[in-house]
Amino acid sequence: MWWAGVAIVMAAAAETPAVNVYATLDPPSIPFHRQARFTVVVEAPKDIDPKLPDMLDKFGGLAVADIHRETTPLKGGARRIRETYTLEAVFAKEYAIAPAEVTWGEGNSAVVPSLALLVRAPTEDEVSQIEADAAAADVAAPLSLPNNRLRDWRIWALAGAVAAALAGTGYFYWRRRRKPVEPPPVPPWEIAYRRLRELDQRQWPKAGKHEPYYVDLSAILRYYIEDRFRVHAPEQTTQEFLAAAAVAGLFNESQQQLLSGFLKHCDRVKFAQYIPTLAEMEHCFSVVLQFVDETVPRPEAEAPTQEAAA
Repeated sequence: MWWAGVAIVMAAAAETPAVNVYATLDPPSIPFHRQARFTVVVEAPKDIDPKLPDMLDKFGGLAVADIHRETTPLKGGARRIRETYTLEAVFAKEYAIAPAEVTWGEGNSAVVPSLALLVRAPTEDEVSQIEADAAAADVAAPLSLPNNRLRDWRIWALAGAVAAALAGTGYFYWRRRRKPVEPPPVPPWEIAYRRLRELDQRQWPKAGKHEPYYVDLSAILRYYIEDRFRVHAPEQTTQEFLAAAAVAGLFNESQQQLLSGFLKHCDRVKFAQYIPTLAEMEHCFSVVLQFVDETVPRPEAEAPTQEAAA
């Protein structure tokens, strides 16, 4: 999950509690047949009524498939408001999302900087899965034609099919000649390493921002596992997904123990309102980094072969 950053903006009076505003983009990169979720999050005291922006036309051409708002209580009567936009794209390109401004009171505001969603073409494996899903879908039978028109209809259909095949062949070769060679997709572990570096640079543990830190860290781990091991479960939360992956036989016993300890700690922070120490937050970062290190495919030269074993 890509976090735009956390803006802590004080109200006009010095004694007024802070309003915490941030946004997430989950995930920051998708193939164009999948969805992403952009969420504006506001944490405010009970006596402050924040106004969230209308983002419908702020996504640079992305279609909004759904909007969902939820409010959850926090300590001391405060509350957290989340407004989530489910986004879809048709074309593979980078879409710039406009800054989101949250206002409250008389002249108070916080602006979340612009984000960008990278929409790419699907990989060969993803295309194969799309085709398999399409083949498995039900296809309606054609309407029956009167007997006296069946012969003519077949003739015209055959002629049309031949013409379409010729046109399609010509178009295929024309596109093939002029289509530039696309670079290979970035390996999942390189994406995970980059996102871990970016998370480390934000220094959220030292700033005491444990919630966005753990959400981002667990999202990095989730999308690495999805892309590295080609598993996808959009109906599951990140915690449910990681727990299921840990017992699915994808990892060895040591890696399962790493994931199990990480998940238990995340659950304490998320559900028991546990405030982690700086050392615990840094340890969780090391756990995710270690997991990625251990699951990066080894070069063939390092992998033992059957011939060598013989």
